[in-house]
Amino acid sequence: MGKGMGIMRASMEGLRREAGRHPVLFSFMAAAVLNFLVEVLSRRSLWKPVVFLVMRPHIFLYNTCIIFWCFSLLLLVRRKLFLGTVIGVVWLLLGFVNLVLLGCRVTPFNGADLRLTKDAMTIAGKYLTWWHLVLMGAGLLLLLAGLAFLFRKLPKWQKKPSYVRGTVFVLFSLLALFGLSGLGMRTGLLANQFGNLAQAYLDYGFPYCFANSLVNTGISKPEDYSVEAVQEIKEEEILPEEHGWAPLIEEERPLAVDEQGVAVTRQTPNIIFLQLESFSDPMKYLHMECSRDPIPNFRKLKERYSSGYLWVPAVGAGTANTEFETITGMNLDFFGPGEYPYKTVLQKEACESLCFDLKEIGYHAQAIHNNSGTFYDRYTVFSQLGFDSFTSLEYMNGSGRTPMGWAKDGMLTKEIAKVMKSTAGADMIYTISVQGHGSYPEEKVLEAPEITVSGLPTEEETNAMEYYVAQIHEMDQFVGELVDYLEDCGEETVLVLYGDHLPSLDLTEEKLENGDVFQTEYVIWDNIGLERSKRDVEAYQLGAWVLDRVGIQKGTMFRYHQAWLQELVHTEEEKEKYLEDMKLLEYDILYGDQEVFEGKNPYQATDLHMGVQPITVSQVMTQSRGVYVAGWNYTPSSVVYLNGEACETDYVSMNLLYCGDASLEEGTNEVTVCQVSGDNIVLSATQPYVLAYHGEKKP
Repeated sequence: MGKGMGIMRASMEGLRREAGRHPVLFSFMAAAVLNFLVEVLSRRSLWKPVVFLVMRPHIFLYNTCIIFWCFSLLLLVRRKLFLGTVIGVVWLLLGFVNLVLLGCRVTPFNGADLRLTKDAMTIAGKYLTWWHLVLMGAGLLLLLAGLAFLFRKLPKWQKKPSYVRGTVFVLFSLLALFGLSGLGMRTGLLANQFGNLAQAYLDYGFPYCFANSLVNTGISKPEDYSVEAVQEIKEEEILPEEHGWAPLIEEERPLAVDEQGVAVTRQTPNIIFLQLESFSDPMKYLHMECSRDPIPNFRKLKERYSSGYLWVPAVGAGTANTEFETITGMNLDFFGPGEYPYKTVLQKEACESLCFDLKEIGYHAQAIHNNSGTFYDRYTVFSQLGFDSFTSLEYMNGSGRTPMGWAKDGMLTKEIAKVMKSTAGADMIYTISVQGHGSYPEEKVLEAPEITVSGLPTEEETNAMEYYVAQIHEMDQFVGELVDYLEDCGEETVLVLYGDHLPSLDLTEEKLENGDVFQTEYVIWDNIGLERSKRDVEAYQLGAWVLDRVGIQKGTMFRYHQAWLQELVHTEEEKEKYLEDMKLLEYDILYGDQEVFEGKNPYQATDLHMGVQPITVSQVMTQSRGVYVAGWNYTPSSVVYLNGEACETDYVSMNLLYCGDASLEEGTNEVTVCQVSGDNIVLSATQPYVLAYHGEKKP
């Protein structure tokens, strides 16, 4: 043992001497080796990084310079070997995290993921088993213990660093790095906007893309941005506002009639968006076969109503970004790499949306999601998008669960019905499902699947696919039930159904009939007689396309897209101008002077109401042990607060909660019932119920 420690100390001392003789060369060589190892992890291959190095040596060198700059910080400390070790460990950890994430999704690890840490922790249990978590915890403890050991054992420089020279070098090298970046972007060797983030990581390497995603957020200012440019787009490329009926199959639209047989003016139809989690058509997967059609209801709707392919901004994950594009009409390609606007600009800025625009003509804007209201910060962000109410899982009862613990979508028909009944007039309801969410277990959790899968090379892939097919088959049954309800409820309605992205099941272009991993499908069901149309659209065009179908021209971005959608065929020059002007509009609305709104944002965040059914306390009862709270519309997420303190609460029924360890205090007590998320955030609270308590009555 002592001999081994002596050898290690001698090795460390030799390493210190070599680093001291040639610090810059030593650091650059270490950065090159580290860069190669990170690419090995990120590309999940030993051979692919070699090909990358040979084919794009200038990019590899640039990425090495990024890591080399990190090593320049060694000039400012005495413990150079220790800090160098820490820098190496951090880069390898980043590469390892990317390796793990690419095993369950297509999008590489990026800066936006660091803003999703809370959400990732919330769903970690759906992707990782308990022993995964134990191994990760043990690995982290070993890593920290190893770093602590090295901190004590690694030699440090006796000579005091020259902080002035070191700081000058660090700043100079950082400026040089930014200069190289600017030069690379101007010459086309580097890209600043990544339309396909996964491909960008392959083209430009992990260090550059990850570093870019950390600092590059929002929309960069277009070079030609000006009042005149915005005004020109308004006058020439945005349709005028109009609110009428779309052309119907019938020549004339019959008037509605009231109970006395008197003709009345028709209401504008309800517009319901149903974003189906990871929903796709397995019959279009070329590498496998299903024993029967898993989505017969969706297929029948496609055959009878308007439909087409939908280009979405994500694969395998990124629900909130498809959602953002659909609600706002904005193209995410202009934002930072992998950015989630829900986590950045919409934290503080109200944004024009379908909600704000339709509310101007009398609609109520409601959101429904059978998952936690805090996921992607929807419980706050939806107010910035103009929603009046948001019914999340914390406000729902009777939810069945998938084997992976996600709420089933069948409950959403009841929730949509509640929302429709809660208002008079037309509703815009944005519904986000969750049942199809990954992960998809490779072990066999379905003993006798209703639909079997064949043609896949391994049992693990077959198990995962059969699980996925079982979930979307149930989602399709829910689609059929929802359409049946809407047909019978007597309200004129347009229902837009679409998948938010493909599932994380290692799907590639070669395995898909349509050859595009960024395409899902949509269908527009209606009971107002809209003429059937087939058209492929982008997610940011979907809202405009739907409004166009029902004869509504509202909203800046939506009218801009409607003008474009009037023509079926466009030249490359027209497409380029369409995208350039779209970026200019998006920048103006979210980051610029809002010239399109005459210099002032007309939209203000709403006072978002959580849930549509009032939750109340009507009576508080004491027993020999515990407290009962009676009232209305309780759910398993209801928590009793007694005098400001949360009590351990058992859900008994929609009208009764029980707190076994709670006891009233002598005198005045206040009882409230709060809806609390799984991450312990209070989403709403009842009015306090005040009662006086003077001890137990004696018989």
